[in-house]
Amino acid sequence: MTLEKEILEKTGKELMHEIDFEVLCGMLCELGWRKVILKPMTWEAGATIDAWTASHIKGPFETMGLVWIFEQEQDANWFALRWL
Repeated sequence: MTLEKEILEKTGKELMHEIDFEVLCGMLCELGWRKVILKPMTWEAGATIDAWTASHIKGPFETMGLVWIFEQEQDANWFALRWL
């Protein structure tokens, strides 16, 4: 496979994943999930947030980049209070 084809394939998969997340996010938010969008940050800050959510968030959640959605309102509120 050529470099161009590899780049196109990788970019296509990333775009497909982003579209899938947007569809999922829209559907879940219609069902009452809460969305929180963070401001741009360093990779290290992102790793800290990931660790915090693993130990503090009780209910289901999904994330892609700076967009987080939470099933439980309390989880979304705690997350927003801590990270916004």
